[in-house]
Amino acid sequence: MAKQQDFDARVRTLSVDQRVFAPLFAERVRRDAHRRFLTMGDRSFTYGEIGELSLAFARGLARLGVGPGSVVPIILPNCPEFVIAWFALHLRGATMALVNPDLKGRLLENALEDCKPRVVIVGAAQLAHLSSVGAGHLAGIEAAIVVDPAAQAAPAVRVLAFDDVLERDGDDPVRPATFDQVQAIFFTSGSSGPPKGVLMPNAHFFANACTFLRLSALQRDDVLHTSLPLFHGIASRQGVLPAFMIGAQVHLGAKFSASRFWQTVAEAGATIALLTPTMTPVLNALPPGPFDRRHRLRALYNVPHDESFERRFGVRMLSAFAITEVGAFIHTPYPERRFGSVGMAHPDWEVAIVDDADRPVAPGEAGELVCRPRQPFIMMQGYLNRAPATLSAWRNLWYHTGDIMRRDAEGYYYFVDRNRDRIRRRGENISPSEIEREVRMHPGVKDCVVVGHAAPLGEDDIRLLVVGKAPDSLPGPAGLAAWLSDRLPSSMVPRYIEYAEDLPLTATGKVDRNAARESPLGPMAWDGQLK
Repeated sequence: MAKQQDFDARVRTLSVDQRVFAPLFAERVRRDAHRRFLTMGDRSFTYGEIGELSLAFARGLARLGVGPGSVVPIILPNCPEFVIAWFALHLRGATMALVNPDLKGRLLENALEDCKPRVVIVGAAQLAHLSSVGAGHLAGIEAAIVVDPAAQAAPAVRVLAFDDVLERDGDDPVRPATFDQVQAIFFTSGSSGPPKGVLMPNAHFFANACTFLRLSALQRDDVLHTSLPLFHGIASRQGVLPAFMIGAQVHLGAKFSASRFWQTVAEAGATIALLTPTMTPVLNALPPGPFDRRHRLRALYNVPHDESFERRFGVRMLSAFAITEVGAFIHTPYPERRFGSVGMAHPDWEVAIVDDADRPVAPGEAGELVCRPRQPFIMMQGYLNRAPATLSAWRNLWYHTGDIMRRDAEGYYYFVDRNRDRIRRRGENISPSEIEREVRMHPGVKDCVVVGHAAPLGEDDIRLLVVGKAPDSLPGPAGLAAWLSDRLPSSMVPRYIEYAEDLPLTATGKVDRNAARESPLGPMAWDGQLK
């Protein structure tokens, strides 16, 4: 027992050079082989079973030539195979690229072009999405490993069933890795341009997990529930990975359901759950139900403090500030907190609030949040194939988050606003320019602008203003929305569509995004929720 406690204590305070996956994997699987780790629906796996499957899949990947230097996209919805593939790629010393499984067409082409993979791991729907990709973007893909064996093959892609790749016997597939090697690529959207691939070295990938252990006091007897997508950092780096590190259980859901949430966590025996900030107001708006207090949850993470919510449901709300490029660098160790604040700066980070000229502002004043690490390789190593964007983000040797905050005299940080051009919808950061580029592909469009429109619960709806080339060059708004639905994920299809004779312009002749955002909806605006 003492050795177990020593190991569990050690993983909470990993030094930077200890932040590699294979040694932790081997020791956890050996110590807890018969302990339950992952449950989803009626499927359940012990640590030992996940260990065996991950090694078997790693051997299959080795046979396909996947190893150090390989970039392999995982394009899957939540499922146990996602976790197995993730672990196997780390054991091989390869880099996994986590891609939104709803991407198709040009947006999927962009991700594939950035990664240039020889192997991809997909589900049935995602294999079908490959059919929407130009043949040139599939030319380098030698194999698509598909979770659903009944899925149809995409053009020019060799399809292998996930289970057929497993090799349970053979040589040790594990390859050594170091803390500074790039372990993962997460795609994130800012205010402009296509999604950028964030290059995460091992030390950075594990930094978020270590911080989550600190801010949640996660124990090996906890059961962590999440239905957030695994291609996001909250479910993966702040969910599955820290649970695996400490020997806890994970209960994985396909997607969030407000009406069933409390029953789900009660039946799972969950003690901590992961949500996004917009989910708790939805839960609080529900009528009283039989499971409101019939659960074991002690905490919800990544949600703003709400005393009435805590009293009603008997849980503690944990807040922090994290972005993909940096991780959760503002938080407070459990059980410390200050209501309304996202926390204090992690000791591994130097953090400041600055004005438009990057000069520090006084305590209590709002400004842009900037940061830089005090330890090597604990943040991104840049944007994949986007050196100018990397340099721009690092102006004056500070990483610029684009988010507006203020700090009080005691060092607590308070969120004020985000970059106004960025749209936040259904938990996704959405680039307006990505939607605009797709709209301009329609032959009847002359110009357009996409802006956020304030929605309940602190998120945005998407508003599209369009100018046609001629009076009859465009279909009705519903027809344009349907056309876009074939090319964009559902989270990026505009709710509001307005046809206009012209767009507001700045003095230099550019589209005035601020003016468009601040203008009221016109009387003829089409609302996709009323169709």
